[in-house]
Amino acid sequence: MFTVYNGLTVALTVVLSTVSLLMLLDRSPEGSRWRGVLSARAARWLGPRTLGRITWVPIAIVAAAGYAVVVGFDLSAGLYACHGASGSADLIGMYHSGRAFWSRGDPFNVLDCGGASIEVPYGLAAVLLDAAGSAGGLAGTSAVWGVVAVALVPLAWYATDGDRRYRTLFLALSPIYFPLVSGQIDGASNAITPVAVLAAVILGARSERIGGAVGGFLATARFPSLFPVLAVLGSGRRRFLGAAAAIAAFGAGTVVAYAVWRSEFFDVVFLGQVDRRSFSLNAWGILFNQGWLPGGSGISVLQAALTVAVTAAAFFAARSALRSAAITLTGIALVTQFLSFNILAGLLPVGLVGHRPRWWLWAVATVGAINYDIALNVLAWTDGVYGPTDVLDAVLTALLLGLFVELWRGRRGASASPPGPTGAAAPGGV
Repeated sequence: MFTVYNGLTVALTVVLSTVSLLMLLDRSPEGSRWRGVLSARAARWLGPRTLGRITWVPIAIVAAAGYAVVVGFDLSAGLYACHGASGSADLIGMYHSGRAFWSRGDPFNVLDCGGASIEVPYGLAAVLLDAAGSAGGLAGTSAVWGVVAVALVPLAWYATDGDRRYRTLFLALSPIYFPLVSGQIDGASNAITPVAVLAAVILGARSERIGGAVGGFLATARFPSLFPVLAVLGSGRRRFLGAAAAIAAFGAGTVVAYAVWRSEFFDVVFLGQVDRRSFSLNAWGILFNQGWLPGGSGISVLQAALTVAVTAAAFFAARSALRSAAITLTGIALVTQFLSFNILAGLLPVGLVGHRPRWWLWAVATVGAINYDIALNVLAWTDGVYGPTDVLDAVLTALLLGLFVELWRGRRGASASPPGPTGAAAPGGV
């Protein structure tokens, strides 16, 4: 059934997708008749001085306000409250995970509404965030992850050279930022992946060891995040030192978690996610929907091998930290057998790489939103009609493949110049 909530989500997606498209046309180097129209009107409405003084601060304030309004409404309306035996939600699991940490329990298997047990497949960094937020109840847990979501804005600003205002605005106006990341807890929790990547980019430009250590520890929240963090460090002068620091930090966090929680941690965070077969927005989703996916561990082994191969190729071949990360993130989105709409949040750094990749990212975000909000959430899961989502799964896979090829073709076009207030964008760079 198509609800009012679905309608609002679709309407907001259409608006943001349209605005993002106008921004792309406004900056189109291909000589579009729209070129410069949007920026000229914005300068007329706001004044050229006001427009020129926009930094990441007002963008972050608006993003934080949007997150607070949406999550605040959800909390006040009882969306996350338990109603008898139903009403499970990610936020409840995260809150109980944080409380389990303080009570020395198992934060990866917690009780949900109705006494049912649910799994929380997030590693040490996420558990610590849940623990910090749980002191304030559901609102505190929401606030902690809201900080992570909004942190993407200043990180995007400082991770790139060139026109930071335009690139940060494009990221913030993407349908996979708001309402996905800065509008709901499910998306905010997945923002830890681009946060880890951008933190590694910024810090790694100054010290590969520090960038690797911070990125590696943050990657413990969602273990696939380690791969794009490693790819980031490949553009540095001391790339092996940075990679070693990332692996050491990730390994230390994993060892600590395993020492404390043993198989309760490892089975949920690693094995459970590798073998997860519920739905997917890429070509794997077609196999799920049609019942064509073979059993056994062979597929998981193949996916792991392809992920390692893509990461190694990006680590050694790309000269730009952001482009290396974008190649790996896109490769993971192609090969993973569980690509949810929330996980698409990991692709946000692609919007900082260049004009042509931004076009591909816009298409991926738009198709992914339509697929999840309408074709999957309404037509498939509610009405039992899987044809439209199968078609959009194929379209999204083709778009991801096109984005991957575009990023790979430009891997040598960007130097490894560090981002910074005075840095200049390299020709063909980020």
